[in-house]
Amino acid sequence: MPLVTTKELLSHADAEGYAVGAFNAINMESAQAIIQAAEEENSPVIIQVTQTTLAYTEPEELAALIFALVEKAEIPAAAHLDHGRTFETIVQFLRLGFTSVMMDGSLQADGKTPRTYEENVEVTKLAVRAAHSVGVTVEGELGRLGQIGSEISDAEAEHSLTDPDMAAKFVEETGVDTLAVSIGTTHGLYKGAPTIVHDRLRLIDDRVRIPLVMHGGTGVPDDAVKEAIQLGIRKVNIDTQIRVAFYAAIGDALRLAEKEHAQADAAGAVRKYDVRKLMKPARDAMRDAVRDRIRVFGSSGKASGITGF
Repeated sequence: MPLVTTKELLSHADAEGYAVGAFNAINMESAQAIIQAAEEENSPVIIQVTQTTLAYTEPEELAALIFALVEKAEIPAAAHLDHGRTFETIVQFLRLGFTSVMMDGSLQADGKTPRTYEENVEVTKLAVRAAHSVGVTVEGELGRLGQIGSEISDAEAEHSLTDPDMAAKFVEETGVDTLAVSIGTTHGLYKGAPTIVHDRLRLIDDRVRIPLVMHGGTGVPDDAVKEAIQLGIRKVNIDTQIRVAFYAAIGDALRLAEKEHAQADAAGAVRKYDVRKLMKPARDAMRDAVRDRIRVFGSSGKASGITGF
């Protein structure tokens, strides 16, 4: 199927009250796992690439792989740039043919230094103007992601969480199609149980009339995720859960390979090094991790209801 935009996917999710999973791909196996899981669940899906992935692989190569997989798939899928931090990166992915981009104007290009609100608006408006000129969806971000009580103190939380009035102003001034919000989630793994501020999310959703995005979805309890979806979250980003599944499966496969090598040594046979015996179980584990989240997000079976599919 041809690529669609996240705006198309999330419009349907908003009407039906579910969320679409946005899963990070860094290589062939992870991309295959994401698409296979979505097909098995008959779910729309967002397959995304982070700006930091550019240090690992050539974006043209990964984009070509993703596009080929989506073209063969029988579910609607969007290709999304996650956490683009410069206008130049946005333009690069527009030229590659991605149907959705995130302008993370909350941080400078180094990914650490905060931008002012005014700087965020300025760079996001540039991204929106460029992306909308070619029919591409834009996600913006407002607030500081971080786990309350760990990365952000209780005293800092009020200033770090997305302000509902500021969110409404930001959407109006920039024209973004979706908005990533800070409600207590963080990237990576959590230290203990995260505190998700659903009351803040409710206020944001009351003020903002576009789909909302949850970053840092790995490790958030299912009940908390489902409540957030009821309160307006329509896109949930997942990366770490896929990586954890990959590590676990690779570890098991390596231990099995070492056992087989020991048996070969004892029998005086030649050792075999079949990388496929490592990568296939890893791909299967990533697929299962994606399927698990798709079911929690409520998008299973929803592909058939999206126009044209």
